[in-house]
Amino acid sequence: MLPSFLTAALVLQIGIDIGLTLAGLGVLIGLFFGMAALASPAAGRISERVGWANGLRSATLLSALALGTIGWFGDSISMLALGLAVGGVASSVVQTASNLAIARCVIPGRHGWVFGIKHACVPTAMFLAGLAVPTIALTVGWHWAFRAAAILAVLTAALVPRQEEPSTIAPPQRPLDASAGKPRTPMRLLIILAVAVGLGIGAVDPLGSFFVGYAVSIGVEEQVAGFFLATGGFCGIAARLVVGRFIDRMAQADLTAIASMITIGAVGIVILNLGGYPGLIIGGLLGFTAGWGWSGLFTFAVVKDNPEAPATAWGIVQTGKFMGAAVGPILFGLVADRVSFSAAYWMSTIALVGAAGLMIYVRQHRPAGST
Repeated sequence: MLPSFLTAALVLQIGIDIGLTLAGLGVLIGLFFGMAALASPAAGRISERVGWANGLRSATLLSALALGTIGWFGDSISMLALGLAVGGVASSVVQTASNLAIARCVIPGRHGWVFGIKHACVPTAMFLAGLAVPTIALTVGWHWAFRAAAILAVLTAALVPRQEEPSTIAPPQRPLDASAGKPRTPMRLLIILAVAVGLGIGAVDPLGSFFVGYAVSIGVEEQVAGFFLATGGFCGIAARLVVGRFIDRMAQADLTAIASMITIGAVGIVILNLGGYPGLIIGGLLGFTAGWGWSGLFTFAVVKDNPEAPATAWGIVQTGKFMGAAVGPILFGLVADRVSFSAAYWMSTIALVGAAGLMIYVRQHRPAGST
């Protein structure tokens, strides 16, 4: 996720050098998540076949390649696009591989907490991107932010275990009949969940991607906007960890709770849209906590309901997630650039309400025994 958030946070600096506009930013972020969406179905199957360790290591090195391409060769929009496209594929693989690792290596009683940690990577990326504005981009240049991130990715890849056996506590279940090894949730409901998460992610992702640009447009200084983004990322980290703890205590992931968090996030965007420092702070707080905090809970629900094929089920749903993340920023950027930020945020609010409604629908039609 770091390639996309760094690009979004540093859009003003990048724009000065290579002429990137808000609409262009939306297209590039859309490209990142579009490539992730295209790779998602295959990523799930590949992770099941090669194992989570090989999947994580390969994805992290691929992310390092994407960041390095932008950091050392990103002097044009085409090279920026190339780096983000590669980063999108890496993001898809790391998502499915990490979900498989949790399903195979973490005891069920700790799944919620670990999923919370895993999903905290998104606000962590936003936190780092926000800090990069005043500490790196405005001091030594935006290229160095990507170079530093590429080096960090290589070091992270070196920490991935080479052998899975010592860590694995839940080996893949062997097919016992024709239905084993396939997602337990009906395909129709998985597709609806994919649409729901696509609407939700497509609505909240622009909150982080365009936050700095929006804040500067209402009179906030760029370095202050960067610190606000970092603060929002920190709040997102805390929210996902708290939700993870809550999941472990309740031992279930209720889609009604997910719908409620999405609705609170919609309220936050409405407040953010009012403008000014109060709206920016209060609305941003609600958006980055509740609006972003439900994704770990959602992933837990999908994986828990499909223990025979967690990566495959998530690969299907993740396609909708990444499609929403691809289309959302493009539409948001176009509307913000040609109409106004206000109109773009109202569009996001409507999408969140739709996502909450679909979550409730699936909750009412899930198979018996689902959480």
